[in-house]
Amino acid sequence: MSERTILTFFLLITGVMLLSQKNVSPSYAELRKKYENLEKEDTAALPYVSNFIQKAKKENNFEKLCLGYKDAVFFTTDAQVKLSYADSTIAAAFKSKKNELISDAFLGKGIIYYFNFRKFQLASDEYVKAHQYAVKTDDEYLQKKIIYHLGVVKSYLGYYSKALQLFNQSIEFNENKAKNETNANLRFNYCRGYLNSLHQMVICHRNLNQNAKADSLLDVGLSATKNKSEFTLERAYFLKCTGIIFYKNNQYSDALYYLKKALPVIEQKNDFTWAAVIHFYLGNIYLKHGDDRKGIMEFKKVDSIYNKHQFLLPEASDSYRSLIRYYKNRQNEKEQLYYTDQLLEVNEGIRRDFSYLAEKIYEDFEIAGLVKEKHQLEKSINLQKITILLVFILSSGLILFLIRRYRKREQNLKQKYAELILRLNIAQKQEEVLPQPQAPSRNKNELPGDLVRRLKIKIQYFEDHHQFLEAGLTVVKLADRFKTNPNYLSAFIHDYKGAHFSIYLMNLRISYITNKLNSDPNYLKFTVKALSQMCGIASRNNFATHFKSVNGIGVSDFIKMKRKDIKGDL
Repeated sequence: MSERTILTFFLLITGVMLLSQKNVSPSYAELRKKYENLEKEDTAALPYVSNFIQKAKKENNFEKLCLGYKDAVFFTTDAQVKLSYADSTIAAAFKSKKNELISDAFLGKGIIYYFNFRKFQLASDEYVKAHQYAVKTDDEYLQKKIIYHLGVVKSYLGYYSKALQLFNQSIEFNENKAKNETNANLRFNYCRGYLNSLHQMVICHRNLNQNAKADSLLDVGLSATKNKSEFTLERAYFLKCTGIIFYKNNQYSDALYYLKKALPVIEQKNDFTWAAVIHFYLGNIYLKHGDDRKGIMEFKKVDSIYNKHQFLLPEASDSYRSLIRYYKNRQNEKEQLYYTDQLLEVNEGIRRDFSYLAEKIYEDFEIAGLVKEKHQLEKSINLQKITILLVFILSSGLILFLIRRYRKREQNLKQKYAELILRLNIAQKQEEVLPQPQAPSRNKNELPGDLVRRLKIKIQYFEDHHQFLEAGLTVVKLADRFKTNPNYLSAFIHDYKGAHFSIYLMNLRISYITNKLNSDPNYLKFTVKALSQMCGIASRNNFATHFKSVNGIGVSDFIKMKRKDIKGDL
C-alpha cells in the first residue's frame, strides 16, 4: 500500500470521526448545566429548558420530560403559563407510569394553585391526588412533603387542630432524617422541612390561643436558625411570629423591632401574604405611638398589596377599618367611600375562601352598619355632583330598566322552575318503574371485588335510610362506620358515584330537600337556614349556593314559585 493511499485513508477516518462527534447532541446533564444555577423565574434559562424538553420528547424519555417541564415551571414568571407547564408535567408523568413522578407532578400543580393563585380548594384537591400516588411508593420524603402542604392549606382555611396533626407528622419525619443524614444537601432539605413545619405549628397554636405552646416552639425555631445564613427566610418567619406575640402582649416597641427585622427578607421572597400582615401590625403600632401618618401609610401598603394580588388574610383586613375611621374623622367622604368599597370587596373574597369565618364577618358588618354607611356616602357624594334634572332622568331610566329586568327575571324563573319540576317528575316516575343501579364504566382504582360488594350494600343502605342528613359527616367518619379505609371509600365514591365525596354528599342532601319541597307543602314554611340544617348543611350560604348550582334556581325563588304553583297563580 502506497504512502498516498495510507494518508488518504487516515484523512477519511479522521473526517468521519469529527463528523460523528459534531452530530452527537449534548447530554441532559450538559443542557441543565447551562441554567441550573440561575435564580428562580430567571427567563434567561427558558431557551435551554426548551432544548431539554425537545430532546426528551424526541427520545420519548418521559422521566426527563417531567424534569424539563418542572424546570419550565420554576423559571417561568407568568402564573398561568406555570399552570400550563404543570399540566404538561402531569401528562408526561402518567406516560412514564411511575407513581413517584405522578405524585410529584400533582404536588407541583397544587403548589402553583396555592402560592400563585391562592386557590385553596383547588390546591387541596391536587395535594390529595398527589398523596394517593405517593402512598404507592417507598418515597417517604415525598409523602411527608405532601402532608406538609395539606397542613398549610388547612391552616390557612382555619382548621388549625387538623393542621397540627399533619405538621406533627412532618416535624417528626424531618427531625429524625436530619439527625442521621450524612449528605449535606439532603440534610439541608430535611432541616428546612422541619423549620417550616415548626413555623406553621406556631401559627396554629397562636390562633388556637395556646400561647404557651406557641412561645415554646418559637424559642426552638429562633435557637435553631440563629447565625445560620442558609436559613435566613425561616428565621424571618420566626421573627415575624415573635413580633406578633409581643404586639398581643402590648409590648409595642419590641414588636416593632422584630417585625421590621423580618419584613425585608419576607418581601424579598415575594411572600405578599405575610408582608401584608406585618404592615397591618406595623400600622397599629404606629397608631399606638400616636404617629397617625406612619400608621396610615402602613395600612395603605396593605391596600396596595391587595390591589396587586387580590388576596388578604382576614388578619390583615382590619387595616381597612382603621382607614375608614381615619378618613371619617377628617370628613373625607371620597377616601372613606373608597376604603369602604375595598373592605366590602375583601370581605367577599374572605367569605369565598374562608367559609368558616363568613357568618361571623357578616354579622360584624351588620353591627357596624358598614353597608348602610356605604350607600349614605355614595348618596352624599352624588348629591354634590348631579343636578336635579339628571337625577330625574337617571331615576326614570333606572326604573324602566328595573321593570324590564324584573319581568325578564320572572320569566327566567318560571322557565327554570318548570324545567326543575319536569326533571323531578320524570325522576320520580323512573324510580317507580325500576330503581336505576349506579355502575361505573370501569374500575379506576382496582378495588378488591369483595370490598366493592360490601361498600355497595352499605352505601345503598346509607342512601335509602337518609343517613347522609347527619350534620358534620366526613369521609373519615363514614369510613370508620363502614369499617373501612377512608382512601378506599373515597375511591369507591369517585368510581361508583362519579364525584368526590364532598360533592356526592352535597348532591344527596340537595336532592333530598328539593324533593321534600316539591312533594310536601309543609316544607315551604321553613326558613332557608332551617332547611339547610334539616339536610345536614351547617352553612346557610353554602346550602343556598349549592341548591342553585344543582337545580338552576335559588331556594328562595323555588319556594316562592312553588307556593304560586299550589295556589294556581303561576
